[in-house]
Amino acid sequence: MSILCWHIDGLKPESHLKVLYDPLHGTERIGLMKAGIEEAQGMADERSLETEHHFDWNQYERGTKGSSSLTFRVHPDTDLTLPVLQITGEKEGPSLLVFAGIHGDEYEGIDTILRLYNQLSPQDVIGRLVMLPTANPLAYRGGTRISPDDDVNLARAFPGDPERSITQQLAYVLHHQFIAHADFLLDLHSGGTHYAVATMVGYYHDEHSELGQRSRAAAIAFGMDLLWAHSTIAAGRSISSAQSLGIPWLYTEAYGGRRIRQQDSDSFYTGSLRLMNHLKMLVAPDQRELGKSPASIQTIYGDGNFDASVVSEAEGFFIPRVKLMSEVHLGDLIGTIYALSGESLQEVRAYADGFLVMMVGTPIVKRGEPIYLLAASHE
Repeated sequence: MSILCWHIDGLKPESHLKVLYDPLHGTERIGLMKAGIEEAQGMADERSLETEHHFDWNQYERGTKGSSSLTFRVHPDTDLTLPVLQITGEKEGPSLLVFAGIHGDEYEGIDTILRLYNQLSPQDVIGRLVMLPTANPLAYRGGTRISPDDDVNLARAFPGDPERSITQQLAYVLHHQFIAHADFLLDLHSGGTHYAVATMVGYYHDEHSELGQRSRAAAIAFGMDLLWAHSTIAAGRSISSAQSLGIPWLYTEAYGGRRIRQQDSDSFYTGSLRLMNHLKMLVAPDQRELGKSPASIQTIYGDGNFDASVVSEAEGFFIPRVKLMSEVHLGDLIGTIYALSGESLQEVRAYADGFLVMMVGTPIVKRGEPIYLLAASHE
């Protein structure tokens, strides 16, 4: 059984609000305890309440800003803490949920969330902005793409399972307590340690559905000059969870490398503000901060599944021959894997026409590791 514990800033100094959540049985117990009282005594005195298992988006008063911490207790000696930052405007409006750190070695999204939290005030916001800077504390702590505790990729674990591994339980909580109660999801990603990825925004592509139309409009509003259109979504992603619930979403990609390029930082931050403006969540939009729309927009197509990348057939040192986002044709040389003796071990060639949206970012490669991914120029 797993227990979730909320600590919410902004309460009276003499009080502490605690919410214990059991995802397996779908129950919560809420109590207000005086500071300095033994927890066992406080738990005995607190009032119990059985509720649906969801994050209470209405727990914050209008015109407030603050942080919360959600502790996910998997074993008696294993706790996960999710910092949650929120800004609630004085007027009712949409609830925007922003994730970063689904992969623990992708830092651009964390940078964006911290900038938004420090720059925006409740007087700037209509509705509610809820942000999780490290949605996967396991991977963030390890500086890895996947959770080192169970070797599960959180971006393939949604909607999760309360009875399986720790990452599956985390996905279950994120789906049921956060995504399911948002009006819009923005999931911030980048290339991380091993991948070099084109800076772009991904969206659901279906011009005949309202969800697809809203997604496309939001993607254009985000302000990037490269859009990745997905008519199908790989299972297990946060955005596939949102999709299953009819919640519009966007996600971002950027170069990565465990370093934050200034242009990517600015692109993510400005894009997030532009999305909020598109959702009518900004009281007085500053056009100078929102910037100008790109002169032209390029749309590429695919399902965005990095698990479908072309993998190495040899172990060695990879030297690319084309640049990221180059247009390649069937049979074109992408790069070569060499032995340290100078021998060519594998010529990596394009399997189809397309745009090179991802390429391995570290030259030392092992057999079976992703080398590149193509996106199509048309549906």
